[in-house]
Amino acid sequence: MRENNKITFYPSLQGYMTEQHEPCLICERVTLWRSGQNPYFIHEFEHSIFVIGDHQFHRGYSLLLLKKHIRELHELPPPIQSALFQEVMVAGQAIVNAFSPWKMNYAYYGNSEPHIHWHLFPRYESDPDRQGVPWLHASEFKYHLITPQTAQNLGQKVREHLSLLITR
Repeated sequence: MRENNKITFYPSLQGYMTEQHEPCLICERVTLWRSGQNPYFIHEFEHSIFVIGDHQFHRGYSLLLLKKHIRELHELPPPIQSALFQEVMVAGQAIVNAFSPWKMNYAYYGNSEPHIHWHLFPRYESDPDRQGVPWLHASEFKYHLITPQTAQNLGQKVREHLSLLITR
């Protein structure tokens, strides 16, 4: 552990993990999954979990959440960076196969929730401002929240297509 940079070695990740000092929404979602209580769960990858988004302004909106609390991609060892990118790509392909969007948008920021995660936005020809960023209508997301049952149904649809990709 290096005190000045607040970095802790994590042997199970074969890399480094930023110490967590504040509550983390993504860690809470991962904890729910670990206890079998996350109805938004789709699939466990080696380094991440794949979940349906809690709103569906963009049908099929999903997220990939790193299992460990790490703030920045550059803090991951290169092999895990590559593996995580492959997980993002497989998740995106499963969404494409399940919902046939016009375009896929992938977003990684971490400014609001400093924990590595990706937003996967399927975009449709019918989307308002379809050529703009998916956040343009973020104020409307709250009107498209889904129930746990709807999340499970959408997750099952994605899971069916994901299983075909994983068994290839």
